[in-house]
Amino acid sequence: MTRPIILDAAEPIACPKCAHAFALQEGISTQTIERYAEDFDRSFDERARKLETQLAAEAKRRAEREAAAQVDALKEQAAAAEAAAKGARAQLDKAREEAKALAKEQFETEARSMREALEAKEGVLASLRTGELELRRQLREAEEKRQGQELEYQRKLDAERKAIEERARAAAGEEFGRREAQFRAQLESAQREAADLKRKLEQGSQQTQGEALELGLETMLKSAFPMDEIEPVPKGVTGADLLQRVRSATGQVCGTIVWEAKQTKNWQGAWIQKLKDDQQQVGAEIAVLVTAAMPREAREPFVREAEVWVARFDAARPLAEALRTTLLEMHKLRLANTGRNEKMELVYNYICSPQFAQRVRAMVDGFNAMRQDLEAEKAAMQRLWKKREGQLGRLTSGMLGVVGDLQGIGQEAVPQLGGIAELPAGEAGTLDE
Repeated sequence: MTRPIILDAAEPIACPKCAHAFALQEGISTQTIERYAEDFDRSFDERARKLETQLAAEAKRRAEREAAAQVDALKEQAAAAEAAAKGARAQLDKAREEAKALAKEQFETEARSMREALEAKEGVLASLRTGELELRRQLREAEEKRQGQELEYQRKLDAERKAIEERARAAAGEEFGRREAQFRAQLESAQREAADLKRKLEQGSQQTQGEALELGLETMLKSAFPMDEIEPVPKGVTGADLLQRVRSATGQVCGTIVWEAKQTKNWQGAWIQKLKDDQQQVGAEIAVLVTAAMPREAREPFVREAEVWVARFDAARPLAEALRTTLLEMHKLRLANTGRNEKMELVYNYICSPQFAQRVRAMVDGFNAMRQDLEAEKAAMQRLWKKREGQLGRLTSGMLGVVGDLQGIGQEAVPQLGGIAELPAGEAGTLDE
């Protein structure tokens, strides 16, 4: 059995024959040293693994012994705790029984005291109810007595009031007669003065009312048509009240509307001629008279009298919108008619130009091509229809032959086939062909 040993490579050794001293690594080859070193490392690793295995097993056994000792200690503690819990539960049950008995006794005592207090309160309530009933009876009797006294007092008061009214009526009749004559004289005088004052006020307010109507008309036109030019005629200058110069979206003047406002109760036909003169003077296209007094035969909110529009104030805005639209359209027509001869000459030159002839020729060629395609499709469909008619004729002839054979064989035994032989007129003609 070999036993490996550990030596240092530099360990000095001596030759057993000549006693020459030399290092161990000088007498052994490097391969031998390495081989022994590998064997040593391998044996060392094996011993280390065995030692680790033994240590692990020893640690496991030690841990198991310690765990078993701890488990036994825990079991003893659990048994002690369970015994203590049983004792505590017994004490708790005992205390619970004692508390239940004590609570029951207290509840019975309190219930007894409450019943006694309730009986005492019921007695007091009974006495109070009796006293309340008596008090209500006394109050009812006192109320009835008071109502009787009040009724008697009211009767006496009414009788006294009637007597006082009769005496006062007699005295007032005399005073009223005297004052009535005085008031009648004062009333007649006041009426005469009021009539004079009203006549003066009407004469002075007509001009003010006309100015108010004119200002309202001007404000309405400016707010409704902010692009137009609204010019009021200055006071003291002969002419209409307002001039409205209608402008298009581009700012061009399309026409003029002359406005006259009248705030009077009676219609006057002379207003029409005056407004026409004012229209002719300023060269306006349209004249409008806004008045509170319409012509007698007029029932609409605005009418046309002798080429002058007459309208109420509430119809002035829609009428202005309609007339303004008319002026704008007339302006567009004037612009369109401008240079009409030049446009007609351009159209004539275009018709006589080669470009126009080429465009017409292209449309005619397209039409002819479409007609040719249509004729070709029609001819092809006619050929197809004729082919289908021939096929149907042959099928019909074969079917009629089969029916005839069957009828010849079965005679009256196959009456269902009788209607097949009766062909429509169209099919009969096809077979003849």
